[in-house]
Amino acid sequence: MTEGPRGSWFRNPSGEYKQMRKFKLTVLNFGCRLTSAGWMVLALVAPSAYAQDGSAGNPLFNYPDTVITGMISAEVPKSVEECRRICIDRAGCAGFDYSEKGMCRIFASVGSARKIAGSLAETRALISGYDEPTNPPLAARFEKLKQSDNDGDELLALSHDAFAQGNRDIGNQAIQLSMQRGNAEAKLEIAQWYDPRTFASDRVASIDANKAARSYFELALEGNEKAVTLLTSLCREASNTGSAHANSLDSFLGSTYCEGSLNP
Repeated sequence: MTEGPRGSWFRNPSGEYKQMRKFKLTVLNFGCRLTSAGWMVLALVAPSAYAQDGSAGNPLFNYPDTVITGMISAEVPKSVEECRRICIDRAGCAGFDYSEKGMCRIFASVGSARKIAGSLAETRALISGYDEPTNPPLAARFEKLKQSDNDGDELLALSHDAFAQGNRDIGNQAIQLSMQRGNAEAKLEIAQWYDPRTFASDRVASIDANKAARSYFELALEGNEKAVTLLTSLCREASNTGSAHANSLDSFLGSTYCEGSLNP
């Protein structure tokens, strides 16, 4: 192949040379894209064959009123939700930006960013030297909330986000600190992890009905109606010899948690 003044030349099967003009084509069904250099980008034709290692489930960092620069691998008219899903589902996507005109640009790499009102950018990694995203990394959120969240509400929300993203370390630390700061919802949630009826094997190592009952009891004494309901039903379950959880309730301290008044 030789290079001519207006484009590349190729030889067809009959031996004739034909000139291929340089052009740019975007296929709207997201099949492929020919860039101005004549290269066809196929990275987004089908879902990646590479393992995602859980990254597909992680949220992208959100930068409102922002566009990014870098290597564009596709440019298609899509809704912002479709644009986001395309990027999340493909390991080769470093980020995307979305314009008010409804144009989705997928980036194979991200270099920098700048402000444009009404646009949106989301990236897998933080943009160096730019504003903090609206959803900073879990560890950074935790460090910030350790200093500022006195009632534990935001720590509990962070815990839920961390567990949803598969980060048990931050999830456990955040909910434990929320409970230590007196958050009743955090304490109730942890208690239910140990309850044989709602045992969370992905959160704690084993069932402990007494640990669950103790938290229910303490919260009930503070007037927590949900805790009263849970403790009452747990006591009823423990007294039922035909319970499906009978084995887990063999050593349950019914005389400690199920007798007397729960009125504060």
